[in-house]
Amino acid sequence: MTDTISDIFIKGIVRSLKRGRQVRRRLPDGGLLHIDRPLPFLVLYRHPAGQPDHATADFVKAEAAYIIAREEQTPELRRLISEIVKAMADEFGAFMVLELFAAPDISAANSPTFRVLGPEQALPATIRTLKDELAKIKISNLPVSVATASNQALLEGPNSLMSEEELKQHSALMLGLELKPIYRQASSGQVYPLLQRTLRTHVSSAIKKAVFDFVRVQTSHQPQHFQALGRQAVVPAVWRIDKQLTAISDQFRFLLLITPINADDAWEEFRKKKFKHAPNFHYRLMPVDADMLKRKLYNIPIEKVEDPTLAFLFRDKRHELDKTLSMLADRNTPHFLYSSLQLFGGVDEHLLKVAEGILAAIPEPTRDENVPLIPVDEFAALAEQEIAFLKSQYPKLDSGVDIRKDIVGLIVSKGRLNIGTDAKIPRHRAEALIQHEVGTHILTYFNGKAQPLQQLYVGVPGYEELQEGLAVLSEYLVGGLDQDRLRILAARVVAVHHLTKGCSFTDNFCRLKEEYSFNDDTAFNVAMRVHRGGGLTKDAVYLRGLVHLLHYLKEGHELEPLLIGKIRQEYIPIVQELIYRQVLRPVPIRPRYLTDPAVQPKLEKLKAGISVFNLLEN
Repeated sequence: MTDTISDIFIKGIVRSLKRGRQVRRRLPDGGLLHIDRPLPFLVLYRHPAGQPDHATADFVKAEAAYIIAREEQTPELRRLISEIVKAMADEFGAFMVLELFAAPDISAANSPTFRVLGPEQALPATIRTLKDELAKIKISNLPVSVATASNQALLEGPNSLMSEEELKQHSALMLGLELKPIYRQASSGQVYPLLQRTLRTHVSSAIKKAVFDFVRVQTSHQPQHFQALGRQAVVPAVWRIDKQLTAISDQFRFLLLITPINADDAWEEFRKKKFKHAPNFHYRLMPVDADMLKRKLYNIPIEKVEDPTLAFLFRDKRHELDKTLSMLADRNTPHFLYSSLQLFGGVDEHLLKVAEGILAAIPEPTRDENVPLIPVDEFAALAEQEIAFLKSQYPKLDSGVDIRKDIVGLIVSKGRLNIGTDAKIPRHRAEALIQHEVGTHILTYFNGKAQPLQQLYVGVPGYEELQEGLAVLSEYLVGGLDQDRLRILAARVVAVHHLTKGCSFTDNFCRLKEEYSFNDDTAFNVAMRVHRGGGLTKDAVYLRGLVHLLHYLKEGHELEPLLIGKIRQEYIPIVQELIYRQVLRPVPIRPRYLTDPAVQPKLEKLKAGISVFNLLEN
C-alpha cells in the first residue's frame, strides 16, 4: 500500500522509531522509506523531476536507513526528514544525512567519478574518510577519481531539505555524494548491470565507513564495526529465495548419484581381465530432470534482493547449482569432466609438487595384512556416541547412522552418516574418521542448520575445499593422520592431474601401482573415485584444502569461525559481516577436539606455522 506523506504518516514513522521498531513504508509514485532500526543516519535519493533514475536509486537500497522519493515531493520530504532528524538526534546526540545523486549525463569526460559535497570547515574527518574510501575503489579499465565541493547547494534553494541553522540546532551533518553514471550508456540510458552491481557494493562500503567515523565520534551509538551499520532486518523476499534455492538443492544427493553402486563387482571384473580394460560402473537412477530444475532455478527472482551481500551469496549458489545439474545431466559422458573442472577446479603446479613431494618423501609403509579392523556395527556405535555429544550442545540436532549395502566406505549426506556394510576400517583410525565425518561434516551441517540462512547447511559454492581441509586437520588433531592417509590424499591429487591430461582409468591405476607402490585395492579405489561419473576432480580438494588451511592458521586466524557451516575460506568476510549485522547467530556446536586441553599444543604448533610434511609425528 502506498502512503501519502501526511502529518499523520510522519507522526506514525517517528512514533515507531522512538519505540525502537523497524519502519518500511511505501511512498507516493513508487517511493520507499526503509529504516531498519533507530540509527543516527539516513541515506536519501530523489528521482529528478520527470526523469526517474532507478539505476541510481538502487545504490541507496544497500543501506540500513534510506528513502527513495521524487524531487516533486520535496516539500513533504522536508517535513518528514526534519522530524526523523529531530527524533534521532535527540536519541543519539547527532545525526547525519547523505543525499546521493547522479551527475548529468553530459558531464565532461574528465569530470570526477565521485564528488563529495560537505561543509567547508566542519567535520573534515568524515568527509576525508568518504573521499579516501571512494578513491580506493578499483574497477578494471575504469580509472576512479574523487573531488570535493561545498554542500551549500544542498542547504539553499527550492530543493533544499534543511537549512544550515536547522542542522546546527539538531547537531546534524548534511553531505552529498554525486556519482558519475558510468554504469549506464549515456545515449540510451541502458544500464550495465554487472558494473552497477560491483560499483554499488564498493560505494555502500565507503558510505558505511564514513558513517562509522561520524557516529562513533559524534553520537552515543557505538557500533562494534562499520559493517554493524548494515541491515539487520531481512525482507521476506530473502528468506523466500533462500528457501527456493535450498528446495532445489534438497531434491538430489549429488555424491550418492555419482558414486558407483557396483564397486565390488566392478573390481572383480577388472581383476579377472588382468587390469587391461576399464571397469563398467553402474549408478543410481536419476531422481530429477536437470533441465526442469534449471528452469526453476533461473525463475528465482534474485534481482529482487536489495542487500548486495545476500544477493551475491544467492547468485553464487545459483551458479553452483547450475554447474552441479549440468554434471548430473552429463554423467558418464566426457562433458562431466568439464563441468567438474569449473565446479571443483583442477590441480595447479604447486599442489602437484606438494603431492609428488609427499609420495616421494613418505615411503610406502610396511603393510600388516593382519591390521586390526573395527567391526562396522562397533564403529557405528562410536559414531552414534559422538553424535550424542554434539546433540548435548544443540538439542535440535537430528542425525544418525545408516549401514547400507549400496555405499562404499563412509559418506555423510544430508547430515547423516552412511557406512558401507563391507567398509574396512582400521581400528587405530576409528577416532580420526569419526572426527572427520561426525566432528566436521555432521557438525558443520547442523551449525549451518542453526542459522537463519539455509545456504550455510546446504553448502555455499566451493565449500568442499575448506570442509575437507578441516576434516583432514581434525584427523591430525586427534592423532589419527598416518602415512597411509597422507599418501592416499596425495595420490588422489596426482590421479586428478593425470585425469585432466587425458589419462585413462587403466593408466591411472597402473601408475599408482608401479610408480607409487600402492597395492591393487588402494590403486583401484583411488582411480574409481577420480574417474567416477566421467571424471571427478573433487578428490584434489582434500590436500588442497589442507594446504590452504595450514597457511590460513599460520596467518594468525582462528579455527572455530570456520565451523559456522559449510562455507569456503573466501566467505569468511561475508560471514563476519553478517555476524556484525546480527543476521547470523553464534556457533552452537563445538567439536570434541576443541574442548580437549591435550589438543591445544597442536593448535599452537599450527599457528606457529608448519607445512603439510610436518603433520606426521611418527
